[in-house]
Amino acid sequence: MSETMDGTSDTPSLDAAAAQTIAAGMREVAHADGAHPDELALIDEFAAGLPPGPHTVDLSALDSDIARAAFVQTLVLVAYADGRVTDAERSIIRGYALQLGFDESSLASVWTAVAVDLLSTFSGVQVFRDSVAAIGAEMGLADAEVERALAE
Repeated sequence: MSETMDGTSDTPSLDAAAAQTIAAGMREVAHADGAHPDELALIDEFAAGLPPGPHTVDLSALDSDIARAAFVQTLVLVAYADGRVTDAERSIIRGYALQLGFDESSLASVWTAVAVDLLSTFSGVQVFRDSVAAIGAEMGLADAEVERALAE
């Protein structure tokens, strides 16, 4: 998030309804393959500051492109959180993404962007670079995308 010179944010934020929908979607993806402690910890961290509200996905609460993108990106992040993406998780994410107007190409771009971002945590690693590259390949990244992630 960036700030203007007067200290206010120039980046739109999510309202409580959108954040509740994101948290509910995160829970749904986490439970698709048996909730893993890492996934639940990620969700608990996200939802900790939210006011009480419904625990259901309400796609109408995602009333901006930013909110819709945040929703899909966050669900993909949860799918990756336990180190194993299942068909059930992919199906849930794909279903919501299509309902929100994403096409297959833009959804694939989200998966790639999240994977590159996660893998970039290991940029600069030399000793176990081959192992990190193998993880990138398992995440579905092409060699060029792995190299980009590790060079950032």
